[in-house]
Amino acid sequence: MIGIYKYSLSGILFFIFSVTAWAQNPLPDIQASRENNMNILSWYCQYDGIKSIAVLRSRDSIYNFATIGYVKNLKKGLQGYVDGHPLPGNNWYKLYIVFNSDLTWHSNLVKLYVDSSSLMKQAVLPPNDSLQNIINALAPGNITPTPQSYSYTRSQYVFTNPYTGHINIELAEKFEKAATYSIQFFNAKNQKVLEISRISEASVILDKRNFQRKGIFRFELFKNKHLLEEGHVTIY
Repeated sequence: MIGIYKYSLSGILFFIFSVTAWAQNPLPDIQASRENNMNILSWYCQYDGIKSIAVLRSRDSIYNFATIGYVKNLKKGLQGYVDGHPLPGNNWYKLYIVFNSDLTWHSNLVKLYVDSSSLMKQAVLPPNDSLQNIINALAPGNITPTPQSYSYTRSQYVFTNPYTGHINIELAEKFEKAATYSIQFFNAKNQKVLEISRISEASVILDKRNFQRKGIFRFELFKNKHLLEEGHVTIY
């Protein structure tokens, strides 16, 4: 939960942010709240090796997403972003995350509604709109999620479609009609969660709902029972 309080000192208006750190969800889940006529996004980043996090906004949640800014603090821990100039009406937000390995990932979608009259009361943002001051002010012991570290190599054959979130399996370069292809997916505990015993087409789209939850899954792709490739995909 994020609260914003203001006080005046020598005629200068200051904004003080208070954060209940334990309430923040880990990526890919983000939270949104409207405080003091500002739209605030917040989340906990449990990953190392992130190259960039872009904040995207749309009116309709499906089309016309535009990048409105980038998260300045990419270190593991509490992160956030303040949209100081929201649109009247619905504001849909999501994050576009790029890891150092060039793995890309979208967060969940969140929505905030802004009444046009409230824009007249819009507060003046501090120079840094990325909540960096809030993060630095947090006590180190306030957040205790299990830390994780990932490093991935982009797969040639199996990947997450960034537009739909579904899993694409593209075997055009290696596909042989006489061969037998299969694939298995495993969760973070190395438990098998999904298996396709025979892939009969060179191009297959696997619905993300088959995984029943968000997260990063390891896969093993086989050709004639021999490991063709091992890698990871993201379900968001």
